[in-house]
Amino acid sequence: MDMHRLYVYSGTGNTLHGAERIAEALGGGTELINMAGCLGKATVGEGETVGIAYPVHAFGAPLVVHRFLETFSASRESWVYLFLTSGGMPLRAAVQGVRLLAKRGVRVRGAFHQRMPGNYPPVSNPPSGAKLEKIVAEAEQGLAAICDAVRSRRETPPSGGLFAWLSTFANSHATAKVGPKDRRYRATDACTSCGVCATVCPVGDIALDERGRPRWLGACTGCMACFHWCPAKAIEYSATSASKNRYHHPAISRERYLAWSAAHRSA
Repeated sequence: MDMHRLYVYSGTGNTLHGAERIAEALGGGTELINMAGCLGKATVGEGETVGIAYPVHAFGAPLVVHRFLETFSASRESWVYLFLTSGGMPLRAAVQGVRLLAKRGVRVRGAFHQRMPGNYPPVSNPPSGAKLEKIVAEAEQGLAAICDAVRSRRETPPSGGLFAWLSTFANSHATAKVGPKDRRYRATDACTSCGVCATVCPVGDIALDERGRPRWLGACTGCMACFHWCPAKAIEYSATSASKNRYHHPAISRERYLAWSAAHRSA
């Protein structure tokens, strides 16, 4: 088992960038796998290292990650780790992830978190300019330390579990209400019918109607990829979203993310 596998869920490229940095550190033979393409399939993580990378949603795992873990298992010989990103306070999201995997009989050897630019429009406005550059630069330093820990297989348990119940409570409440979020989306007259929104949606929740406008099908999992990646900034999510910046990690281009999103559909 001389290969490395890293299962990744990413809406704006923050987690994808971090995963790519880890893959570079581990060297050739590292396979990045789009988690969305594994949904509904039995997945066995095998390799010297097996990583599960995702952003923190509502202080815990996104709904896509919950669904992925329902059929996930890992080889006992593999060094399994978590890599989480968030734009703010993650509470004990890593503890929740460790516990979710324990239910699947998977032991987590390392749990890592890296702060990235926040991008959930109802509660934050993605930074730009010097502020964005500062956060990204600090994140790169943190990623370097995480890469070193994964490369050296450094046992790193999640920090504390005192408020793990709060992460679990808030996360369970949020993921139970994900579907109705569809009603918050709308496409403005700026829409060009390019179809980017449908391509980037990890769960196939967007279809184009007879006018070429997006319509949401009731299965939104809250990644906000359609909002952030629309080239025309034609998708709105809430009453205040029009005033919010659109965001993607500076190192992940739209072309890179589109290729990443499209790949899982042919998996």
